[in-house]
Amino acid sequence: MTLWKQTSVEVIELSGILDRNTIPELWQQAQAWPWDTSRLNLDFSRVESSDSAAMALILHIIQHAKKYHCHIMLRSVPDKLLTLFEVSNALPLIAEHLEVKIEG
Repeated sequence: MTLWKQTSVEVIELSGILDRNTIPELWQQAQAWPWDTSRLNLDFSRVESSDSAAMALILHIIQHAKKYHCHIMLRSVPDKLLTLFEVSNALPLIAEHLEVKIEG
């Protein structure tokens, strides 16, 4: 089961499996969301598995949010998903949306 859960005004937590079977429902939830904030953080820390359909969802959400003047930030994106962006030469499309934590 995949969930789109608002945990605060500016945070949506995605959880479960993000694949071609679950993405259509998530896209419907994203389109129905009110988009009444200037910044929205998508938290992927509870995502168990993802595939290229998740990459497409992220790109669509970023484009959709721009219509509402909402900037998307991506938190805790799984390494596998980042690798898909990288090998697809699509990492530049999300670079300004990645939240990078520097440890030390």
